[in-house]
Order: sequence, then C-alpha cells, then structure tokens
Amino acid sequence: MMLMALCAGAVWGQAIPSCPLSALDFYLGFDCASAQRRAIRNNNSDHEAWRQLKERRINQVKGEIDEETKRSPLDPTALGLRYAEVEAICREIDEREVRLVKVNRDVLNESQKTKLAVLEEALKLMPIAEEASGINLLVANSQPSTLTDRFSRLGILVPGTQRTGACAPAARAVNVNPFPF
Repeated sequence: MMLMALCAGAVWGQAIPSCPLSALDFYLGFDCASAQRRAIRNNNSDHEAWRQLKERRINQVKGEIDEETKRSPLDPTALGLRYAEVEAICREIDEREVRLVKVNRDVLNESQKTKLAVLEEALKLMPIAEEASGINLLVANSQPSTLTDRFSRLGILVPGTQRTGACAPAARAVNVNPFPF
C-alpha cells in the first residue's frame, strides 16, 4: 500500500506541460512561452479567419454559377464575371499565403532558418521517397503528403503550387460541389 502511494506521488508530482509541443517546436527550439511560436500561431490564426471569409464568398459565387448555368439562354457575361471573381479571390489568397510565409519566417532567428532550410531540402525528396515506398524499397512511417500538408499549414514553408480548399482545381470546375474545407 505504501509503495502504491509513493508511485502515485511520483507520477502526480511530474509536471505535465500546459501546452503540447510538436516535433517542429522541439526542432526549432520553441517552448510553451516562446514569443516566436505565439507570433506564428497568431499570424496563422488571423490568416485562416481571413481565408475562411474569402472561401465563403467563393462558395457563394459557385452557387451563383450553378444558377446561371441552369438558365436558358446562357448569359456568358454573367458566367464570365463570376468565374473571374473566383479566380481573383484565389489569386488574392495565393498572394497572401506567400506573404504569410515571409512574415512567419521573419520571426525566426538565423539558426532556426538554417534548420528550416534542411526541412525544405527534405521536402524536395518527398516525391522520390513516396515512389520508393510505393515499390517497396522503403517502409513509410507516415504519409508524405500528410507531412507536406502539415508543414504548409504552419505557414512557415513555401506553399506548393497546388491550391487547397475552395481554390483547389477540382472544386473550381463547372458543376462540381464545393470542396469541404
């Protein structure tokens, strides 16, 4: 009984971190109170709120495109204006995401930027690693696309050329339901 009380006391006495740290946090040297970590999260949070507003508008316009497409005769001007609006919003999102990456990188010190460069080089090898895993030359512990997605969502690494969310190519085609994001 006494042994159980001692073990319980030892476990109870260990401090559980008040915030979960990711592998990236450890790699870059962030701690729970890191001003850099907080700044990046705030930048990303602000960007995500802005992006959600833009994606809502894209989905509204897609609904208008569906309505216009059902009309007879078709009004090419009305359709063209709506498609142009969707593309303009997507380009604005792309531009803001490039700026977000720069703003987030500016938060890092030189040592952290060097570590980030190593991660970027590793990302360039991901398609090759994915192919090697596909023909059973490597055993993948996690999906490379999942890792790429996680890094790009952090807003630290340069986003790929592929658009996501409402701007994804499949979601922008005619008569395609809005992409859930």
